[in-house]
Amino acid sequence: MFAIALSACGGPAPPMTPAQRGRIVYMTNCVVCHNADPNLPGSQGPPIAGASRELVYDRVMFLKYPPGYTPKRDTHLMRPLPQLANQIDDLTAFLAEAAKEN
Repeated sequence: MFAIALSACGGPAPPMTPAQRGRIVYMTNCVVCHNADPNLPGSQGPPIAGASRELVYDRVMFLKYPPGYTPKRDTHLMRPLPQLANQIDDLTAFLAEAAKEN
């Protein structure tokens, strides 16, 4: 009986991809300053589609830039988000996918 009920509802949803999880992270934490479309500048943050994992990690965790990186803006408004440490790969996957769509 339970199997019939599940099949009637379409069954369980497939697991989310890293990019899908990253989109949730982005929309929950980043869109306040960055644009909902990471290819475009936000109210306070620059476009970040296609940002490298190293850049995302350094900015999110420590507010620093990787060696040799030139910042797109000279503001210092961003705050560290260490609670996202385990979601950096998902966030980077979303930013990479967003860059491909542009």
